[in-house]
Amino acid sequence: MQGTKSQQPGRHGSAEPRRRLLQPTMLMAWAAVLLYLAVHTASNPGLVNMVALVGSTLLFCMFSAQVWAARWVGRKRWRTIIAKVHGSAYISDIDGVPNRNYLLSELRREMPRARSSGTPFVLVVLALESYDHVVARQGADFGQRAVRGLSEALRRFTRTSDFVAHLEGSRFCAMLNECTLEQAHQYLARVPGTVAVSDGRRMLEVPVSARMFEYDLEGVYATDILRDAEEAPALRRTVVRQYGTDAA
Repeated sequence: MQGTKSQQPGRHGSAEPRRRLLQPTMLMAWAAVLLYLAVHTASNPGLVNMVALVGSTLLFCMFSAQVWAARWVGRKRWRTIIAKVHGSAYISDIDGVPNRNYLLSELRREMPRARSSGTPFVLVVLALESYDHVVARQGADFGQRAVRGLSEALRRFTRTSDFVAHLEGSRFCAMLNECTLEQAHQYLARVPGTVAVSDGRRMLEVPVSARMFEYDLEGVYATDILRDAEEAPALRRTVVRQYGTDAA
């Protein structure tokens, strides 16, 4: 077994020169095809030949641009960009947490399981209160740090078996699986009622609002379930310090 493992790096290493050789080989092949089409079109002018020549030229330009872009950006960074493009539909730009689309996908998976087992789940929507006012008063950078502070708090106090997603702006949603409203209140008691953010001179406490909705095992559309959670009345939470006051 050890001998097999030691040979694997060698195979990967030998494949790398072949991949590097493939790009110039493909470029040469494209150039040969374009040369043939150009000669053929010159000797036999016609609409079909012209379309084939122009189309092949455009494909060659696109291929060449991709090759040079990959070399300029670097293999590691290129893969990161590609992964980000493919994952952007389900990943938020706030700390890379799942977004609304990802949450809807999880809801569609969880709803049939909850109905078959008879165990509900609860959606808890949390957001920074008066977020637009906070940004207008303290700036966008302060607002983003407050949002990231809320994101970190939710990930810290949420079980790994549950699910946290960033909806938009300062709003997040925690999906508490196999959970009742009573148990969800216990979870909410652990989540801070404010997020402390520094403005460079002092710590300011930004209040966090909370809404809660228990899946009744009847709804069939994930978008309706999430909408009901977002439109649920805000819960009254005891907050000692409010935005704009010094933290203790």
